Amino acid sequence: MNFYIKTFLEVISVTIPIFSVIAIGYLFKNKGIIRETAVPALNKIAYYLGLTALVFTSIVKYNLKEIFNIGIVKTLYVTFAIFIVIVFLIVYFLKINKKTKGAFAISAFRCNMAFIGIPIIVSAFGEVAAAKTAIIIGFMTPVNIIFAIIFLKVLGGETGKNNYGKLLIDFIKDPLLIASILAIIISYFKIVIPKPVMDLLNILAGLAVPLALLTIGASFKLSHLKKNLKLLAPASFLKLIIEPAIAFFIGRYLFNISAVDISITVILFAMPLAVAAYIMGKEYDSDSDFISSSLIISTVSSAFTLTLWLFFMKIMFKS
Repeated sequence: MNFYIKTFLEVISVTIPIFSVIAIGYLFKNKGIIRETAVPALNKIAYYLGLTALVFTSIVKYNLKEIFNIGIVKTLYVTFAIFIVIVFLIVYFLKINKKTKGAFAISAFRCNMAFIGIPIIVSAFGEVAAAKTAIIIGFMTPVNIIFAIIFLKVLGGETGKNNYGKLLIDFIKDPLLIASILAIIISYFKIVIPKPVMDLLNILAGLAVPLALLTIGASFKLSHLKKNLKLLAPASFLKLIIEPAIAFFIGRYLFNISAVDISITVILFAMPLAVAAYIMGKEYDSDSDFISSSLIISTVSSAFTLTLWLFFMKIMFKS
């Protein structure tokens, strides 16, 4: 079989099952199997139990020296810094209302590295790559939260409603951040976790992928799409094409990290908008309708763009 055809079939065998489960979640909500009132609770179960356990177990399975690469961290932060400047300049000159500016900014950079990123990486690159992804999430969670709040405060929302104390507490209590830090410490010191505890965590980790994908589909609301379409398209283009392209050039030509590490970094930056962005938008009185619409557009579009990025990575590195 032709190499390119074989590679393409391998790639779509990764992306089709992931986005099919998201579609099932949307259909289940429309049929009333998943009630809209139950979606927030399901999101919390997926986030606090499933994804937290998955991040923790993915890291502790390996010696930290095997999965940690400072080159990835440098690539992450340089890419993010460049992209944030680009987004800020674009949003600053947009002739739109203040709330929508904040919503556009957060929609352009906040990536769903956990809910969709982990399933894609596991399917495409295996468990070692998943462990590296968990560490990346640990490093990116703080900057994602901090810059999301900066954009929502500076560019949109009502300043009087912000609570710095609550923000700091929520940041410190973020379960993925805690799980990443704890797992890194345990991995570094090679602490042995009792088998019953690991068995329990593995069971909880098994919830992460299917439940997270189902709740993304169940979160979709198709209202407000037409009203915001002119701005939604460029926001999604920035997120799904420009940001991962920057990551590719920084990783390959500036820091010269390995093929797998470049691929992981690019794919994670190519993720659609995180569901958490909508929750933050509501909290900070931003244009939550725009963020909700961006969630739909970027997730649906990413079914195609992620397939193309995976195909590009595999062709580029012949693996």
